[in-house]
Amino acid sequence: MPTVPYLVRPLRLAGPGDQRLVTGQLASAPGWSRARTADGAALFTSPCRTTVFTSSGPPETPSTWSVHGYTTSGSEALWSAVFSPGTPAEITAGFTAVLVDGLRSGHRDYLLGGPHHLDCTPGSVLADRGWQPTPGPKGFHDQVAPDGTARYRHRVGHQPSDEEIAGLVPPSWSMIVDDPQHPFWHADFSIGVPFYPLVRAALAFSSAEPVERPLGGIPARHLPYVTARRAPTPALARPQRARIPQGTAVPPAALPVPGGARRR
Repeated sequence: MPTVPYLVRPLRLAGPGDQRLVTGQLASAPGWSRARTADGAALFTSPCRTTVFTSSGPPETPSTWSVHGYTTSGSEALWSAVFSPGTPAEITAGFTAVLVDGLRSGHRDYLLGGPHHLDCTPGSVLADRGWQPTPGPKGFHDQVAPDGTARYRHRVGHQPSDEEIAGLVPPSWSMIVDDPQHPFWHADFSIGVPFYPLVRAALAFSSAEPVERPLGGIPARHLPYVTARRAPTPALARPQRARIPQGTAVPPAALPVPGGARRR
């Protein structure tokens, strides 16, 4: 019997979803190479060899996605982004789409006035969507979702970037779902991470647009906090499955919101 799809919101609580949203982008990106490790993990490398995506296991299953940026091939990593198991694929894909699209121009197309410009910041995106500032642990600033189920954490002050990339000190930015001490999923970004992919991830992280999931794909602990309804049958006008269309960096579940850059 086919699995009945549901339209679920908010995205951040909907479950990991279809990892092919991520792998499909990377596999079809011009010039990107793909390899596999002995344990089945996938490695995708940009044509300029300055960006590498790695999955912690077979990429078709929910897994950790790690992204590292380099000045040149073989150099020390400049920045990192890590999406833990359980991260909704649309959030990872939102980051990936802008990162891949922007590499060819150094993300200059996303500057104000460019063809894909984003005139907002992660902090202003969340503020516009009702996320409230709240004190975090010492040295951190948090913004908490209206339903209290997630937070965006920004580290204040300087720390060595190499220690941050190595995981020896806390990341500069984190997206955290559920209890910060025991999150259901989290995404961590080091200092130096490209700004516009981070903005796009924040747009997806805070999106209230529904995404398609099988009912069994919604984490049980999130059922009290989500809205889920059966998707329309094919005979009716049915919304498209959330995806990243070819040639664009704007996933349907992460469209920009109005508002100028006010904070981080």
